[in-house]
Amino acid sequence: MPSQGRQRGAATLVVVMVLFLVMALLAAYANRSLMFEQRVSSSYFRASLAQEAAEGGVEWTLAQLNGVAIDGACSPVDSGGQRFAARYLDIDPVDRSISPKRKPTTSDPQVDCARDEANEGWACRCIATSVAHTRPTAMNATLLAPSFSVLMKAGARNGTLQLSVVGCTDSVVDQCGDSVVSATLSQQQLGKSRVGALVGLVGAVRNPPAAPLIAKGNLSTSGTGGLGLHNTDPRSAGLLYAIGGTSSGLVDSRLESVPGTAPNQARVETDDALRGATADEVFKMFMGASPAVYPQHPSLRIVTCASECSGALDDAYKAGKRILLVQGPLSINSSKVLGSLTDPVLIIATGTVALGGAFQINGMLVSGGALTWGGGGAAPALINGIVLAQGDVQTSGRMDIAYQQSVADQLRNRMGSYVRVPGGWTDANIP
Repeated sequence: MPSQGRQRGAATLVVVMVLFLVMALLAAYANRSLMFEQRVSSSYFRASLAQEAAEGGVEWTLAQLNGVAIDGACSPVDSGGQRFAARYLDIDPVDRSISPKRKPTTSDPQVDCARDEANEGWACRCIATSVAHTRPTAMNATLLAPSFSVLMKAGARNGTLQLSVVGCTDSVVDQCGDSVVSATLSQQQLGKSRVGALVGLVGAVRNPPAAPLIAKGNLSTSGTGGLGLHNTDPRSAGLLYAIGGTSSGLVDSRLESVPGTAPNQARVETDDALRGATADEVFKMFMGASPAVYPQHPSLRIVTCASECSGALDDAYKAGKRILLVQGPLSINSSKVLGSLTDPVLIIATGTVALGGAFQINGMLVSGGALTWGGGGAAPALINGIVLAQGDVQTSGRMDIAYQQSVADQLRNRMGSYVRVPGGWTDANIP
């Protein structure tokens, strides 16, 4: 009997050991599945992070295209900088074709950014177009520091730009470059995502006037010299002004149209389209949007000035702002030069405009109401471009408005805001 009991215990031990072995195998299999799930989750996390970095790169680029002047670190500066669009793009003011400024190696991105954990933002490099792309420096971060690179290419149609943005979970975006194969990315546990977006340029002025002066109301001028209107551009037929009311006090010797055209043949008075429209409709007729909607232009900037505005306007222009809105009346009484013929400025006032001094504006001035203009004395004031008034225009003294077709072309085809083109997003490889 004792011998038989010991034999029964040995069999039980064998059965228990077999059960333990089965349980160990099941635990090992479950652990293997858990490790596999963890690796899959980690891959999904890195892929999502790279995707978000690429999407953030698209939005960041749009903000820069509609932004102010920047330095080499893509940070805004008050003066001495260069606008992002002017830094990287050549835009033809005649046909609106956009072509990125080429670099020695055109496949290299123009811009790269990495997550700056210490400053809770992005550390970026806006590389000069004349400088070859160099490998960025790795960020010292305790957490994942994603990065993205931006490559801008010409769109298929004029006025469009193709963005190709690569997002990477490494702070050195070159680790996810086109030359890096998928196997290497997997071995280094890096996530990569490429996002493409087509953006279009919305002109600052949809239908620029083809005359130096457009006014809804009456035009009257007085004083020595009087108002000078000049338009020798044949494409606009030398039109000098179009008003909804009548004119008085103009001197023919101060009116200059295309050769062979008499001054009285280059003016339009009591224009039905201007006279019968409201002030807001006149604004929309040329600007392309109502005064209530137009401030939604992404590149528009509001300028605040308590009284005389030339200083604030000049500071805004030096900071790279080109579409300026003054909410309320606008007063300019100085000798400042605002804008240039190659890079004009658009100044919009929602209220009346009062001008004085020997200033010069290269661009377009829009008055939300009546416009009064006092002469600048020995040095007459000058506007190279266009004046649009939603009310009466009254001048006294000597001043000039010289229509510039080049300014009108830039207002329509070169200046403006960049927006996404519907249906232009893709996550496929962009040739």
